[in-house]
Amino acid sequence: MTDGTSGDVLDVTGAFERAYLDERDALLRLAFLLVRSTAIAEELTQDAFARLYQHWDEVEHPAGWVRTTLVRLCVTWSTRQGMERERVDRLDRSYPLGEPSVDEVWDALARVRPERRVVLVLRYYDDLAVDDIAALVGCKAATVRTRVHRGLADLRKELER
Repeated sequence: MTDGTSGDVLDVTGAFERAYLDERDALLRLAFLLVRSTAIAEELTQDAFARLYQHWDEVEHPAGWVRTTLVRLCVTWSTRQGMERERVDRLDRSYPLGEPSVDEVWDALARVRPERRVVLVLRYYDDLAVDDIAALVGCKAATVRTRVHRGLADLRKELER
């Protein structure tokens, strides 16, 4: 996008700033729903935008690229948190639960496996189609449908407890 002139750098910076301002709030909400922490959501959103800036010249659709990057960062973070919890539980120590819950559905959703929680949030909060979710998470549409089906079953079980 740039040929080395300062005018082009200003154009790139302006275009990036517009993309940042247009997408940041929605991406923060999405990240918060996926990781259940304001601080972590802000950090992962910032990281996604930093990566977008690094790859700006290569990206055709910045909004989609940064959203995909953010979802993948959230999934990675959630997976690592799950592994950490398992290890801490094995050491028989208490683990901080994070921010207070909003209601029983929120609590139940937090207990659903991360890969299922991600597709449920993207499907029912962000109202994305199965194919769009598959592209974001990097799996097949059939896998997304299976995760949604199993995630809803898990959520029902959690709510019945």
